[in-house]
Amino acid sequence: MKIRRSIALMFAFLLVVMLFLSGCGSGPTSKEQESTDEGNIEKEEKVNEGKENASEGQSAGFKEAPMLAKLVEEGKLPPVKERLPEEPLVYREGTEVPVEDLPKLEIGKYGGTLRIVNPGKPGGGEWWAISREPLLNQPGFGTPGEKPVGNVLKDFDMSEDGKVFTFYMRKGLKWSDGHPVTTEDVRFAYEDVLLNKELTPVFPTWLANPDGTPCELEIVDEYTFRIKFKEPYALFPYTLSLHWQTWDSGPLLQPSHYMKKFHIKYTPLEELKPLLKENGLGENEWYRLYTLYSWGGGALEKTRIGCPTLAPYVLVDMPSEQVAILRRNPYYWKVDAAGNQLPYIDEIRADTVTKVDMLPMKIMGGEVDLARQAVSITEIALYKENEKKGGYRVIPLKFHCPIPITFNYSNPDPVWREIVWDTRFRQALNLAINREEIIDAVYHGFASPSKITPSEYDPEKANQLLDSMGLDKRDSEGWRLRPDGKRMELLIETSAPSTDFIPMIELLVEYWKNIGIYTTMKQVESSLLSSRIQANETQVIVSSWFDLPVAQGNPYMLEWVFLNDRAKVSDGFYKWYTRFGKEGIEPPDSLKPVFELYRKMRASKRVEEIGAYMDEWEKAMHDSLFLIVPVEDIMIPLVVSNRLKNVPEKGYQIMANFAGEVLFYDE
Repeated sequence: MKIRRSIALMFAFLLVVMLFLSGCGSGPTSKEQESTDEGNIEKEEKVNEGKENASEGQSAGFKEAPMLAKLVEEGKLPPVKERLPEEPLVYREGTEVPVEDLPKLEIGKYGGTLRIVNPGKPGGGEWWAISREPLLNQPGFGTPGEKPVGNVLKDFDMSEDGKVFTFYMRKGLKWSDGHPVTTEDVRFAYEDVLLNKELTPVFPTWLANPDGTPCELEIVDEYTFRIKFKEPYALFPYTLSLHWQTWDSGPLLQPSHYMKKFHIKYTPLEELKPLLKENGLGENEWYRLYTLYSWGGGALEKTRIGCPTLAPYVLVDMPSEQVAILRRNPYYWKVDAAGNQLPYIDEIRADTVTKVDMLPMKIMGGEVDLARQAVSITEIALYKENEKKGGYRVIPLKFHCPIPITFNYSNPDPVWREIVWDTRFRQALNLAINREEIIDAVYHGFASPSKITPSEYDPEKANQLLDSMGLDKRDSEGWRLRPDGKRMELLIETSAPSTDFIPMIELLVEYWKNIGIYTTMKQVESSLLSSRIQANETQVIVSSWFDLPVAQGNPYMLEWVFLNDRAKVSDGFYKWYTRFGKEGIEPPDSLKPVFELYRKMRASKRVEEIGAYMDEWEKAMHDSLFLIVPVEDIMIPLVVSNRLKNVPEKGYQIMANFAGEVLFYDE
């Protein structure tokens, strides 16, 4: 308890300091800030226009990194004005990070290398989040009911019936190799990737009509295209503005000039055979080769060196399997308010540690400039003690992924299904959870009771509910009996993906034992647990995160992290939902609204309707207890170099990565 108290006091001190530094007065609202910024941008654009007219051959006020200016001087790169689109995106306060979390965006300095270290593969979650460039955008996680704005795409229009979406590309936008981005890249992505059964065996549901048929693509001109659906789909722009997506997710946009080299429609199989052999693939496995060489495949790999991107950094080298080097994209299409082409930092060096417990030594030794994904609350005192030595600072921010308790509603045991489908059973389990104890014992006081789930603690009421539903009989040892006379038992299974899972589950076991339910826990290897979930062999799962704040900001995320996740909705409900009621198990009326309300969101004719449906969805989750979330807003540390600027001081920890292109070193 002394250690926990020390950690809690340390974290409390940090929070007080952060609040003091950020100020307690109310600043301008988002709309006021946006209005002010737009005025500044208009002034800046007029200044740039004047410069262009005054000095022929100059860059219209745009500036670039010294390393790029040198290449221009050597004739190896076009001038910055020619590399930018006609209307580059001007990055200002509130573009990606909410204004309240980063109210003042500094004009940065060019140079430096951002050092990131992750367990597993190079880059990990740090590079993954920095590289996100969705086609459209919403600040932060987004706001239901507000129309997304342009990002990679300049803008879009939606028809009054919510079925037709017209998208306008940025004229002059270029891939990282300098090749123009046009609707040919959209046509290729749709016709040759999405509609190719070998590359895309199952057409993405988010791009499909409610009956499962593909959307329709119409190419209007070189920079304009339309996506058409059979039914209203006002949620569609949200699918393109989610920061978990990126330009190649789906995909709706591919560097066709490059990827055609790996597609048998454009390159004969005979020409691909040397590459197939080199990568250990079969003679006809061209579709796997395509994935290896495209960003649609995901991680940093040697095969992706040279693949054009729209992200701020380009993969240029992997000297080993543990190290990746990424360098600034010379054709990146964003500028700051002063006309400086982004990003500010020249290079990213992504290193790997073989074990997560090796990471603290790297951080405390001053070898890491940004650490988010693999740091936890349990290490905050250790990191704080070594701040001066490591040349970094620790910023306590919110984690965007609470841990849910989920139930297998489709377990083949009919008595189990009868019990778990009864809302009173889930209410009783929830009432037995002492959230304040979890917050103190597991999170050292730095979390909050859940809001998506009722947080009342009343074991007596829990016992009354169990009695009322027929679980009032007990065996000789005092454990409750099921209606069929068997002992009422619960098995909680987990793969324990982080250090807070086991201590939380140990408390859940005790809480549920205290209301007469014989409860045990079992740690299972992740692939085995996935197999058990798919085979309907589980009862209770506490083994994943729930990106709840993200889904509350962008409702499309509900399908991604909830409705399409067997572990959260059960295999039977998953099949019923994803296969249009033709397979699986239909949910009871008490649980069906969480599926139906999402369908209503999707079928909205106007984006304004989405916010109202999202409110209803949250209420349905709260009242039905489809799953149980013990705590939310867990505070975890963000570790950043003392020299790193434009780092969010409030809000969610992952926003530091979303601001990757405006991070800079103040020497």
